Amino acid sequence: MKKKIPMTSRPTISIACAFKNLIFTSLFFSLSAQAFEYQEYEKKIKNGYSLRSVVDKLPKNDLEQSLRDFVASGRPSRVMGSPGHARAQVYLEKKLQSFNNKGATFSKQSFTTTDKKDGVNFIWEKKGATASSDVIILGANYDTLLKDQKTHQPVLKGEMPGADNNGSGVAILLSMIDIINKLEVPKTIKVVFYDCEEFGGAGSKEFAQKMKTEMGTQKIVGVINLSMLAHDSKIGDKEHKMGNMNIYLQPRDLPGHEASGIFGQMIVESGKRNYSSVEFLPKETFSGDFFPSTSEHFWAQGIPAVTMTQNRDGDLNPRYMSSNDFVETLNLNTYTNVFKYVTSSVLAWDYDIVK
Repeated sequence: MKKKIPMTSRPTISIACAFKNLIFTSLFFSLSAQAFEYQEYEKKIKNGYSLRSVVDKLPKNDLEQSLRDFVASGRPSRVMGSPGHARAQVYLEKKLQSFNNKGATFSKQSFTTTDKKDGVNFIWEKKGATASSDVIILGANYDTLLKDQKTHQPVLKGEMPGADNNGSGVAILLSMIDIINKLEVPKTIKVVFYDCEEFGGAGSKEFAQKMKTEMGTQKIVGVINLSMLAHDSKIGDKEHKMGNMNIYLQPRDLPGHEASGIFGQMIVESGKRNYSSVEFLPKETFSGDFFPSTSEHFWAQGIPAVTMTQNRDGDLNPRYMSSNDFVETLNLNTYTNVFKYVTSSVLAWDYDIVK
């Protein structure tokens, strides 16, 4: 059930949770001191130049700190049901409640999986000022899964920092919210942090099904799923290139593939027009063991969706689902460029900036 939470409310917590919250609150206020602001004229983007100025104003150090803080909140692992998973949930809830400028709302969506696991999706929304019925949805999973590197079987106990998978997607969205929260957006932007995604995509399935029944008169232009966006190497890349990422579209043999293609093309064209230091190659199939199940759940509801991720065909992070997925192993320059690329694409759509 989706539960709306007023920005001024405070949840009832146990003594143990209160101690944990005290730690995170101290961390939060230390970071808030570094907050950036926009002038009034900057809050209504008019062209590509002002769009890039708005995106570039978020300090690179803040973007990196967002990743480090989220990963630290869930150490040693964010696997479902673990203490780290619970701490990451506390961190996300407090962080999202802090983004409370005009038009912003925060809610939680609780659910139970088929194998009796309890999950929580966190949802932040900035309502559009003039065209609120037009909606774009952004999402990333916040749970992790560790696999035995020899047998490739899931391991439920052990260290899995999850910096790339999927701290990178979560941190990019948190930093993007930091920008959007300060702006006066014409159209509605909804951001979802999926739980239990490593176990069959349960979080996105729950959200997609509820979204289909609750959308009413809203027009969902599309869904962007962000997954593993901070690994990039030249030596390990089959093409020996940097900055080559992938955007997975709906396969041609599935109903609705045309809408997914149009949506993906819009994202790619807007991104490369503003930040060309990375590129996202549109793909419909993957030769390995990965396929964007998150997107599949939206496709099943007739909603266009794409997954933006690293070059999994030619440069998959070798620390994927391992205990070595640390921030220190990532390419933070590519991570920053991806953030700018995706953020500029979303804002270009919202403000109707096409050139």
